[in-house]
Amino acid sequence: MSKELREAYVKFNEAMWGINTYVAQILSSHETLSRYSQQQMETLRIIKQNPKISQNEIAAIQGVFKTAISNRIKKLKEDGLIHITSDKDQRKKSVSLTQEGMQLLDLSEEVVYGKLNELFEDHFSKEEVIYFTKQLDEAAKLLKK
Repeated sequence: MSKELREAYVKFNEAMWGINTYVAQILSSHETLSRYSQQQMETLRIIKQNPKISQNEIAAIQGVFKTAISNRIKKLKEDGLIHITSDKDQRKKSVSLTQEGMQLLDLSEEVVYGKLNELFEDHFSKEEVIYFTKQLDEAAKLLKK
């Protein structure tokens, strides 16, 4: 790995840690959203992007053990944010969002993206954002191979 690529990786990690901390603060300071952890909100986003996903698949995407996902799923189900369905032989269960879950996720995205936009909008041009997004897309494609 080149020195420049290593430095870019380190700086990207530092930026993501900072963004994650900032997002956690946004969530914890909001009356409705403070009931949920950043990981629970991430779980809702994953379910939205992958309707009828299994708990094992969620665990793999989040890089955690299934027991951690089971605990998150239990809370989200108790609050009526997700629905769990079983296939005909009861062996495979899939998770999907309820209307309440979709509304909570929409609220969180509105609040979080609004705050991030306030923070970043005056610091990056539209062209810089487009270029950065293309680079992230390329990195995501390489990682999927």
